[in-house]
Amino acid sequence: MSHGLPDYMVAYLAQREAQRAAAIAEFLDGLTEYERGLFHDAAVMGYVRGSMHPAGERIPKGTAVVAEVVDACFAHRDLYPTVNADFVDRRTTVEYFVQCEQPDGSWEQASSMVTDPKTAVERREAKRRQFPDFACRVARRITRVIVQAELVEEPES
Repeated sequence: MSHGLPDYMVAYLAQREAQRAAAIAEFLDGLTEYERGLFHDAAVMGYVRGSMHPAGERIPKGTAVVAEVVDACFAHRDLYPTVNADFVDRRTTVEYFVQCEQPDGSWEQASSMVTDPKTAVERREAKRRQFPDFACRVARRITRVIVQAELVEEPES
């Protein structure tokens, strides 16, 4: 026995801790370097701001907390480089398309990309009428292009 707990309970808690660590690693590994940087900067500053919050005082709503964390990151440019990166270009494209489930359980793209979600829903309904034995869904693809100033190479003159 350890800490007054039976061995099976200690083993269970260790197993759950390992599962949580694996889930965290899987989540972070699925992020891009930029997303990991944003997550890091916001989490650290959120922790710092939270530890400074007076005990017993009401905690503000999420949007106020987000604004406070971003503002605090802006105030400390050197500590939060991802939030404070200089961008030459920053664009986001959102496209919708229909997917149909295949007999093996996989999903295959069944339409072209559109930027209007209502059009994608209409196309999904058309696919459902055309292939009533197949499950169909609308998927969304978000493409983000970010060019950071320090990564731009100026041509030699």
